[in-house]
Amino acid sequence: MLKRHPLSVTIDLKCKDENVLHLTFYYLMNLNVMTVKTKVTTAVEMTTAVSAGDLLSPDSLLSCLYPGDHGKKTPNPANQFQFDKVGILTLSDYVSELGHPYVWVQKLGGLHFPKDQPQHTVTADNSLSASHMELTVKLLRTRLQSRLALHKQFASLEHGVVPVSSECQHLFPTKIVSRLVKWTAIPFEDYAELPYTKDVLEAGLAEDTHLYYMALIERGTAKLQAAVVLNPGYSALPPIFSLCLNWKGERTGNNDDNIRAMESEVNVCYKELWGPKPGYQLLTNQLQRLCMVLDVYLETEPHDTRPRALVPFLCCLFNYPQGFFSHR
Repeated sequence: MLKRHPLSVTIDLKCKDENVLHLTFYYLMNLNVMTVKTKVTTAVEMTTAVSAGDLLSPDSLLSCLYPGDHGKKTPNPANQFQFDKVGILTLSDYVSELGHPYVWVQKLGGLHFPKDQPQHTVTADNSLSASHMELTVKLLRTRLQSRLALHKQFASLEHGVVPVSSECQHLFPTKIVSRLVKWTAIPFEDYAELPYTKDVLEAGLAEDTHLYYMALIERGTAKLQAAVVLNPGYSALPPIFSLCLNWKGERTGNNDDNIRAMESEVNVCYKELWGPKPGYQLLTNQLQRLCMVLDVYLETEPHDTRPRALVPFLCCLFNYPQGFFSHR
């Protein structure tokens, strides 16, 4: 049932920086679908980063290259009848061995499966392949470069260093006291159990195809936890931060409007933080912005028992040459 054709096709996509994405395409003869296996060769040896483990893994690297195309299910509706006959529950149990049957892989092979009418024989169409080739190759190159940029950044983050490039220095004050002390990858299940990520989950912005991380930023006794959702389409789609501040009690967006404003500062105003195109520095700039707004939050804390006013983070833009905050 899962037999592969004895021949396969390998395409090596080379980037300007000499990094290479190796794609090997297979054809499953009985299922009439194509699959792909991936491998990455880098021009220079990469620094080890534990949190970067999933970035280049075959399961995650090309996931959702096009929205919703996670490559876990067969795109051919007729296969379900075949699976039922032999007791196969789902193709996802076999993708590590066979490769992923992404929809874009079928299109590059000229295969199209109408959802409403399962067909056992589908003929390959050259024009379908040609019409999808250019955009798909561009997306593949972008995905590789984005993941390699993140890999490099994660190596720094794990050592408590938020890398800010010279082109982005103007976005932040010279002196920021709050510091990143921890950056780790976390499973989706752990993210989903956090009480302060509920809004993101309910909005459908956190799925099991995304990548999840936890950052810890400290200043003195104040500890800011940031749960981060990284969409596979980063950086075209921005990471989403959910915050919890442990300082004189536990503060989240549910019980402190200032925490909600801090979340908005990185989740809503992210376009200011993209940096040079194609925006691969967005995540690290968001983390540096969090360090900055935590400083502002703690330095504007009233010293008496008066109720705290809302800190106008959302109106604040750092004016680099003069070294002060101004209204947006």
